Amino acid sequence: MGRGFEPHTPYDSGRGTVSSSPDTDRTLPLRRTATRTLLPSLVGLGASLLILVAVVVGLGVSVSPRIGDLRAAADAAQDAHDAMLDQQSGVRGYLATRDPSFLEPYETGREQGRAADNELVTALSGEPDLLADALAAIDAQQAWQEQWAAPATSDTWYSGEGRPTEDRLTEFLAGSKGAFDDYAEVDHALQAAIDDELTRAESTFTWALVVAMVTLAVVVGLSLFALLRGRQRLEQHVVRPIVRLTERTERIAAGDLTGEVSVRSPVREVSLLGAGIAEMTAALADRADEASTRESELVRRSERLQHVLELSRELSESLSLRYTTLRLVNAVQELSGAARVELWLHRQDRQELVRYDAFGAGTSETIALAPEETTGGEVVEVGIGAVGRSARYGRAIPLDERRSSQGGDATEAGVAIPMVIGARVIGVLTLEAADGDRLDLDLLDALILQGSSALQSARLHGEVEERSRRDALTGLANRRQFDEDLADNVARAVRYHRPLSMVMIDLDHFKRINDTYGHSRGDEVLQDVAALMAAELRDTDTAYRYGGEELCVLMPETDATAARTLAERLRARVAGSFPWASESPVSLSAGVAALDDARDPASLVGAADRALYAAKRGGRNRVELAVD
Repeated sequence: MGRGFEPHTPYDSGRGTVSSSPDTDRTLPLRRTATRTLLPSLVGLGASLLILVAVVVGLGVSVSPRIGDLRAAADAAQDAHDAMLDQQSGVRGYLATRDPSFLEPYETGREQGRAADNELVTALSGEPDLLADALAAIDAQQAWQEQWAAPATSDTWYSGEGRPTEDRLTEFLAGSKGAFDDYAEVDHALQAAIDDELTRAESTFTWALVVAMVTLAVVVGLSLFALLRGRQRLEQHVVRPIVRLTERTERIAAGDLTGEVSVRSPVREVSLLGAGIAEMTAALADRADEASTRESELVRRSERLQHVLELSRELSESLSLRYTTLRLVNAVQELSGAARVELWLHRQDRQELVRYDAFGAGTSETIALAPEETTGGEVVEVGIGAVGRSARYGRAIPLDERRSSQGGDATEAGVAIPMVIGARVIGVLTLEAADGDRLDLDLLDALILQGSSALQSARLHGEVEERSRRDALTGLANRRQFDEDLADNVARAVRYHRPLSMVMIDLDHFKRINDTYGHSRGDEVLQDVAALMAAELRDTDTAYRYGGEELCVLMPETDATAARTLAERLRARVAGSFPWASESPVSLSAGVAALDDARDPASLVGAADRALYAAKRGGRNRVELAVD
């Protein structure tokens, strides 16, 4: 293929050159150049953002809440002072006039004072010095209230021998004023301290904000200046050279390979881009040769694809599992050049695969039809080994996994390829190359996909054929299979002079069982009797459903005596296997007949049938032997 566009020294094809003068020792990568150009402005903008965030957070976290608390404390101190004035006015009015209405502002002032004191303490919880002054003011309030206000507003102070004289009243008022003046002095000091602290906090807030804004303006200005300088550097070292190179590539695209463009830039990528354009002109000269090579390759692939289509058509022409399997293996071997191909089919009733020996075309070997017909074949579990993992994961697995771990394409020497229909793996093909050879896996997937469909169709056809010879209710062979097997067994017995016996069986009073227990239970009885027969018979014996409640057994290599013994054993087994059938017991009658050299299939069936009717006439639930 082409040499690509890897940049190296400028190429001179005689049709014009593009010189970029790349000096990799002195040039810088584009990313580093952009970083050096834009980093100062980006750092400045980032610093501006950090300063703004720091100021906002600092002022919001520390200064602003403190100013709010100090303002709340100043308001609470003023409210407490106003409440004390209301209390003093009420007490003095009450002492002067004895009018209870003057006690109303006193009581109201007490409530307001307590609320203001609580607000004051809460607002100054973070200011230990101011909190101590506030507590001192509160103590002075309480001292005035307990020592002067409370006695003056008490009714007992004016009754009995303790009623104050005018001199005593004057002296009391003077003492009350002194205590109030002490409170006022402490309260005044508290308010002055709060105002001073509030002034300092607000001043700090203002200065911090001014300094932050000035710093922010300076940093933003420097960042904008750095951004402008960076833009100029990018324009000079990146944008202008790229514009010139773009113009040059447009001329080359139009067929103009003459002229020269000199690109000098401290940016490595821009410098190397010029060299790449020179390489591009050289690559254009090679395209004709590449097109010719590709055309030859396309012709070869077209021929192989046509061959795959022919093989796929052959696979689809037959529903014979034997032919389809053998043709698929041979086609895969032919297309891939493998020395050995094996087919593993997935058992549908369990998680394992059975190996079918497959050989190349021209040999006399064949392949087994189905897993059920394989005896002694190699079996692997799904997920075990290359074959099992290919079936589990639905992908090709190298046969030599140690070679795969050492690097390289290990599938070229040997590979297990899954045969997938829809989302289900129905089998696995293993391909092995001869020593020193490599597998040709090109277009093999298409063939395997078609072969999988053909193989699945053949297997389904075989299953349908098998079901047509089985009774759906009991699972025994049906009448069609019986007729074929009877003819074959009679012909074999006559040809080789071997014994053959037949047992004809009928369930006694089966209609009464259906009427008494229902047809569903009657079907269950037929199924259970069929299962008992399968358990009692030998591997060489075959049980059939002859029709309705009639069953029969073909027993090759068995004379009448042995057949009667088996039938009697089966009769006894059935008679004792249905204890629930108390109203209509389950039993069977059986007739046994043996074949001699002079008889044909029809006479054997007739003899067994007559023996069966003899058993029924004899009282049912018994076995009778046919008599000539």
